[in-house]
Amino acid sequence: MKLFYLTGSVILTVLILVLAFENIAATCTALKFFFYEVDKNPTVVIMGIAVIGVITVAFYHAFISKVLSTSPEEEDEKF
Repeated sequence: MKLFYLTGSVILTVLILVLAFENIAATCTALKFFFYEVDKNPTVVIMGIAVIGVITVAFYHAFISKVLSTSPEEEDEKF
């Protein structure tokens, strides 16, 4: 599961960075997504990116929780 969480978080982070750097000089009327202009309302696109960000944070949180959690074998060794 750790690999799944790490892979998901890295892929979504790269997606957010691509969106950010493609639109660094974009106007509010035309946003780009992988070199294609998105004709939707920019507010809807930005909200979609925010949802992707929330999912990315959830992947990072799950990965860090799995890494820092103790396994049942380690709990038995403490006694």
